Amino acid sequence: MVLLISGASGATTDRDALRALPAGIDLQALKPHLINLADGRFSSGGQLRTTPEDISAIFGSHLPEFVAAHGGRDVPLMFWAHGGLVNETDGLTGAVAQIPWWLANGVYPIFFIWETGLFDAIGSLLGAPSRDIELGIPEERGFLQDAWNKAFELLARPVGPKIWGQMKLSAAQSVAEDGGALFVARALADFVSANPQAVQLHAAGHSAGSIFHSYFLPAYAGLEAGTGFTTLQLLAPAITVGDFKARLMPLLGAAHGVEQLSMFSMNAELEEDDNVIGVYKRSLLCLIRAALEVEPTTPILGLAESVAADSQLTGLFGTAQAGAIWSRTTSGPKSSRSDASSHGSFDNDANTMTSVVCRVLGREDVIDYAASRPLESPEKISSLASVPVPVFASAQQLRKGDRYALCVGINEFQNLPKGSWLNGCVNDANDFAALLGQGFGFANDQIEVLTDAAATKDAVMSRLGAAMERAENDGLKHIVFTFSSHGTQIPDTSGDETDQADEAFATYDLNQAGDQWDPATLISDDELHALFARSAPNLLLEVVLDTCHSGTGLKALDLLPGRRPRFLPPPTPIGLDLTATADHRAFRDLVSRTSRGTRPVLLAGCRSDQTSADAVFDGRYNGAFTYYLLEELRSDPARSRRALLGVVSKALTAGRFDQRAQLEGPVAAKSTPWGSSFVKLAG
Repeated sequence: MVLLISGASGATTDRDALRALPAGIDLQALKPHLINLADGRFSSGGQLRTTPEDISAIFGSHLPEFVAAHGGRDVPLMFWAHGGLVNETDGLTGAVAQIPWWLANGVYPIFFIWETGLFDAIGSLLGAPSRDIELGIPEERGFLQDAWNKAFELLARPVGPKIWGQMKLSAAQSVAEDGGALFVARALADFVSANPQAVQLHAAGHSAGSIFHSYFLPAYAGLEAGTGFTTLQLLAPAITVGDFKARLMPLLGAAHGVEQLSMFSMNAELEEDDNVIGVYKRSLLCLIRAALEVEPTTPILGLAESVAADSQLTGLFGTAQAGAIWSRTTSGPKSSRSDASSHGSFDNDANTMTSVVCRVLGREDVIDYAASRPLESPEKISSLASVPVPVFASAQQLRKGDRYALCVGINEFQNLPKGSWLNGCVNDANDFAALLGQGFGFANDQIEVLTDAAATKDAVMSRLGAAMERAENDGLKHIVFTFSSHGTQIPDTSGDETDQADEAFATYDLNQAGDQWDPATLISDDELHALFARSAPNLLLEVVLDTCHSGTGLKALDLLPGRRPRFLPPPTPIGLDLTATADHRAFRDLVSRTSRGTRPVLLAGCRSDQTSADAVFDGRYNGAFTYYLLEELRSDPARSRRALLGVVSKALTAGRFDQRAQLEGPVAAKSTPWGSSFVKLAG
């Protein structure tokens, strides 16, 4: 279990604030992942109400179902609460943006949204000006800016400790007898006691979230449930050194406590370059130390100089039990990086958040975090309750059995501009995985989903290679491989293509090499053919490709709003000239007869001289081919593959998609249902 708390929030009391949430977010559907507190107690108003019954549903229903679907043992569970200058709306939208990412990494997230009013209070305290007023704040560091900061610190001192103290009181009240966090701790302890090996506990806190944890974790430890927290991760912690030593440090290595502590924070230079709402020209931690704590110059754990001045802390960090990562650290182990350049950016910094999940999962083979994850597809979020995200696991963690599915979907590409990114591929992968788990006999731990940064060429090919080895040695009988991404073409190097061009499929790490795409960063049809040629006898291998393969099929309809071709041309005019033709029969090479084993069955979204569409259906992006294929598989899975493709092709035509779905494979496969084995005919 991961418990992530990122600081004090500013409550929004305006009843119109709900309108500020991005359209399409269904907070009720997300209640299994959200806990709203006000003054430490369950919130009975505002944008989201939380009741004891909601907590009982989490630990009595939602979490057990997730654990059962993800192997039943040592499943990570995460609690998060938002940062210091975050109001309620931003806390909720931040949680909503992260939930799919945590789920995709096989982590069950629970977010504490704890309302404190700090944002508004800080604004009033500093006299935040209207944008129309020019105060002449010194922009350059030096004597004048130091004097400006000192003036605001002196101005804040009479009332600052009262405001900050109220925020800390809210954290303390959360573990009072009527506190919401204590209720959660007790429910967690009951669950852990009844299911001692089901979850692995982790905690993390951003900014004042470290203060929240300094009450929550000891409260849980005092219940002696038998299972402590594997990691505690603090992001720019705003807790004083004294409170850390009094309440959190004693938990390190203690029974029911914390095994390992990690801290991510900024170096002194970045703290000085930061600002608070554009008025105070240092970081929030500097303002807390100077003006918000009762005693001026109180050491704050997240300030590098406070750590350096304390021999006990310098002795602690750098041991096997605790470590500190100072931003910016962008090289070295993936689990020890941070590129945050402001106090409020740690919980949206790609390096920091990826490092956090690496430490939670104990490996670096994770789905990386993408900073500023977009909310323009809220339907992906609001539909999480009905569309389960399969566990992301390494091949070694998959359940041994006779089935394996690898579903790949790539919207974002490491080396391509955002204008070339797609929208529906991740939905394709998740939707196909859900269908396999619901109607085709695949257990969740027999399904892998690779999306975006996790879907590199090495990751995809290594998993397919491992599956083929299992088919040869471990009795694997059924493999499904779905791939939704950009398609492209590269010059044929093997001499087997009549059009002198190989079909190729873009992975996340696609990169340019001269006039062409680098073969090391994409998957060619030749490579897939060579891999599938190793198929064992009696193996059912089904491949679904929803990519574009030639720009020659581009039509005006593909350029309408809500539609985008899944095609990448070669990167230069010279490269384009070298792949100017396409043979629509080329996919037959991918599934051609081999000297051993069985031939794969291929469903492709278009001919190799056409484009597949990335389009909106009912307000949600999918590949057009995948959308109609899944619709038909849900409605009538018993029809033959040939009949299935016929209906899908009619649906594409009716939707005015100028692409023709393709079915390639043995004759016997075409007359049997998708997902079923077939008798190989002689000849």
